[in-house]
Amino acid sequence: MTKTAIVPCFSTPLGVFISCPTCKAKRLMRLYPETTGAGVALFCRRCKREFVVDIQPGTSPDRITLREINAAAG
Repeated sequence: MTKTAIVPCFSTPLGVFISCPTCKAKRLMRLYPETTGAGVALFCRRCKREFVVDIQPGTSPDRITLREINAAAG
């Protein structure tokens, strides 16, 4: 299944984190303003799904684009 969407992020006193787009689990990956990446694979321990994101530099909350979600492995 392939999707393109904005991935939810949230800010805490510890920094900005990516949330799981499927189950909304928090703190999958910490983001800094200089964090970038194309095709970064993230795995959610809660719902057991892997998704691929593209991360643009900056502080905007819509800088993370979801590329695809893979079904649970297992």
